[in-house]
Order: sequence, then C-alpha cells, then structure tokens
Amino acid sequence: MGLQNQLNDVSSDSIPLLLIALIARFINHLRSSLFHLLHFLGLSNPGPGPDYDDGLLAGSGLAGLAVLADQLALNRHLSFQYDRNRHDQQNDAVARSRDCDCVVCLSTLRDGDQVRMLNCRHLFHKSCFDGWLDHLNFNCPICRSPLVHRDLVAHRGRRLAADLLHWFSLR
Repeated sequence: MGLQNQLNDVSSDSIPLLLIALIARFINHLRSSLFHLLHFLGLSNPGPGPDYDDGLLAGSGLAGLAVLADQLALNRHLSFQYDRNRHDQQNDAVARSRDCDCVVCLSTLRDGDQVRMLNCRHLFHKSCFDGWLDHLNFNCPICRSPLVHRDLVAHRGRRLAADLLHWFSLR
C-alpha cells in the first residue's frame, strides 16, 4: 500500500550506484564552496579549467561499470523459458544435432528451464549465469566475448567524462 508499491521500480542493485552518485555530488558541492570562499577572500586565483582528456580518463573506468550495470539490470529481466524446438529453429544444423548444455553447471537445458541468452547467442540457466556474474565474471563463459560491446562503453565513457567535468568544474 502507498509508498511500498512505488519503490518496486528501484532495483536493490542500483542503490550502491545511487549512493556513489550522491556522495560525488556532495563532495563536488563542498569543493566548489571551498574554492568560492577562497576566491572571495582573495586567497586563490582561478586557474585554467580542467583538461577534457583528464576527464575522459576518469570517466572511462566508470563507463564500463555504468554500461554493465545497465545491461545487467536489463538482462535480469530478459530471461525466458527454454523451448528446444524454438531454439533449434533459430540456430544452425550443428547446434540442432547436439543437446544444449549449460557450461556453468554442466547440465542439459530442458524444456521449461529459465534460461538467458547472451549477445553471442550462447544459452545458460538463469540461476547459473547470475551466479557467474556474482563472481564478477563479465564475459561469456564459452567464447569469452564481453557482455557489453566496446563501442557502447566508449560512448558511455565520453558521456560520463563530460558529466564528471561538469560536476567537478569550479563554478
């Protein structure tokens, strides 16, 4: 009732990211206030603005984390029930000729199992792959392709760098 129903939209996995963003915003506010006070008292000269490349370096590590968090949140909701007939129709003859196994638990995928398909088209039990992610393995267990495409990380890195420069700039 009331507030509880509205909180279902917030994933518990996103709370640490929100806390980090709030702490960064608070530190930025304190830093900006301190520099304004020093400038007002005549104890500080405004220096050159921050360099964009420095922001890009700072944002690049966060970019992978942010994109991965988005993908994982989306991926946790995009599991489906395995149907061998449907899977065989979507894949080539080689895949049809053998049973699909989950390489995490080494069990055969059966009709009705909750599964997850990665961008590389490999299938895993949902619970097995969630356990794989819980061990901070952010690639496919079979082909080792990254869960998030590099172009997406680069794009998010540019956006985060611009955001970081905006948040931490002296104003």
